[in-house]
Amino acid sequence: MGVRQYRRILIFQKQHLNHSHLLTEVQRKHDGPPVICDGCGDPVLGPSYTCNICKQHDGSGFNLHKSCAELPSEIHHPIHREHGLTLDIDGEKSCSACHKGCRFSYSCFHCKFNVDLQCASKWRNIRDCDHKFTQLRSPAQLPCEACGKESFSTGTADRYSTALYLCSICQLLVHKDCSWLPNRVKTAQHRHLLKLTWWFEDTFPKIQNFCDLCHEHMGKSRAVYYCLHERCSYVVHNMCATKHGQAVQDSDDDDDDDDDRIINNQIELQINHFSHPHILALINSDRQDNGDDDDRIITCNGCMRPITKIDAFYSCTEQESSCSFFLHTACAQLPKMIRVPFFLDQFELHPRAHSISGVFHCVMCRTFGQGFVYSEARGYYNFDLHCTILWKQKALKHEAHVHTLRLNITTENTYICRGCGTSGNWFWFSCRRCDFHLCFSCVKLPPTARHRYDNHPLKLTYDSVKNELDEYYCEICEGKRDPKLWFYSCSDCDFDCHPHCILGRYPQVKLGDSYKHPAHPHLVTLVDKRRSEIPFHKRERILPCDKCSKPCEGLVFECSECNINLHRECDEDDDDEDDRQILH
Repeated sequence: MGVRQYRRILIFQKQHLNHSHLLTEVQRKHDGPPVICDGCGDPVLGPSYTCNICKQHDGSGFNLHKSCAELPSEIHHPIHREHGLTLDIDGEKSCSACHKGCRFSYSCFHCKFNVDLQCASKWRNIRDCDHKFTQLRSPAQLPCEACGKESFSTGTADRYSTALYLCSICQLLVHKDCSWLPNRVKTAQHRHLLKLTWWFEDTFPKIQNFCDLCHEHMGKSRAVYYCLHERCSYVVHNMCATKHGQAVQDSDDDDDDDDDRIINNQIELQINHFSHPHILALINSDRQDNGDDDDRIITCNGCMRPITKIDAFYSCTEQESSCSFFLHTACAQLPKMIRVPFFLDQFELHPRAHSISGVFHCVMCRTFGQGFVYSEARGYYNFDLHCTILWKQKALKHEAHVHTLRLNITTENTYICRGCGTSGNWFWFSCRRCDFHLCFSCVKLPPTARHRYDNHPLKLTYDSVKNELDEYYCEICEGKRDPKLWFYSCSDCDFDCHPHCILGRYPQVKLGDSYKHPAHPHLVTLVDKRRSEIPFHKRERILPCDKCSKPCEGLVFECSECNINLHRECDEDDDDEDDRQILH
């Protein structure tokens, strides 16, 4: 046998020595008389600590479970939120939770509150507590621990006081109305059931600070409703949930939609997608090179963004018949119907917008797109697929900022985008701590881009290096560039440019396609026309619209045969007059 080594420790209560002798680690067996733990009072079996000196003096000694001996000296526990609890082994005391006698406890000496080790372990997660509320009879002026509102209770039926109720198990103090909160609710604004938690910071520590219904700060609210679904971070005030939702029984099943069933399943090798008549086959990101074909740019028909070599995607199996249809796997998995906070109606996924060119205005990024679109029944509001995927993420890490950016929905015109300098958006990704905000358009910018005449990739850059002349220009349009805003640059070539000059103002719109227009006999082509900022340039003057005679700038239709332009919204029933304001 090898040399038996004994592990020795000292147990401290902060700076006070709780036991005067060294304790030796031993392995207790089932044989022999039972040994009781001096900490929790349960029999000691398995690894434990004992005091050999005390055993020699009184025979029984001092014994502790290994877990009881290695307890932290101080904890923060949901059973007593006001103060930290300190490990206390001095003398017998009564547990404030079960009212049984105990020796070891976690205690708040300021409040004279004690909880024994069993109760401290049992109620470590306060959500497991089946609260037993009784009216607080003694006069008190305390905040409700559910809604955070200050209350004054006389302990009697008084028109000027608000009754407070105390849980005898976990000491939770709430208003009478808050004590009746249902365990689960169902709201029209969210597809999953919402569950009540009495301790908001336990469920969403530093993750979600704003209500997804009213979009106000959670403030001092502790009792909130949250979504149990693993991919949701949906949280609402308890008052918002009960106002807009209905209580449901715990046994009721959550009627998850196609989104959950698709996400939880493995990616299928072949699918039938509602947007396409043919079978789509999965193409893995580790596909082998096929010569020059691999260098061609493949565009996703859903989000209208390029499919890179690292992306898995679905491809039409009928490509031999000139059917080129591609979908990112993420785009293929999106549900047919979604609900978005701030909007009352559901949004339905369509393979194409109801307009001549299929172009629509996305509310989230405030720009135009083609491809798949989420639209509400009236067609006033639309979301593109990339923005919808970002919205579903709720939070993201961005190279431009050190902290995590959280989804932020607001109608207040107080934020300015750090990327492009715009304001007035409804949808942001924000760091409230640093007052750092990004609009969806800037979040969607790719980290690199390429210019047709430059072999080097252009990198998305967030800060300009100060030059001697203190003048900054775009190498493509030759116009001035704001050094505080993002740009694409190549340090090797000393090449800087506006994001819209390298990517195009509408990267999710397919320019150059022809369409039949009801106001013109010929096919018209979708183009992007801009008035040149350079004096005497051929595009310094913009042709008027042949239909309304107003200047035709932005996304417009052009007939090369007649040399005329048409506004996209002229004679389109699906676009309202506000679209033209956004064009400029």
